[in-house]
Amino acid sequence: MDDTLPGRLADAPVRLCLQAETGQPAHYRLWLAGEVRISGDESAARQGLAGDWYGHPLGLRCSGADNVRRCDLTVDGEAAWSAELALPR
Repeated sequence: MDDTLPGRLADAPVRLCLQAETGQPAHYRLWLAGEVRISGDESAARQGLAGDWYGHPLGLRCSGADNVRRCDLTVDGEAAWSAELALPR
């Protein structure tokens, strides 16, 4: 999923990818402003993954069942962006 962050984050481009291989846990990768800032597997994403963007703490938490995952991104502890992704088939 490609999008931009809103408001005070100056419309920074964000890309969230979800990769799943048969029999393996899904892996999440979040790019912000062209660089990977957060990366981790599904169990870690359910607990919450952390990253950094020029001194701003990032948090990514994903949940869901079946083939759809909802992911929420926080910046500086505040809600910044959300997306729903379908697991690749």
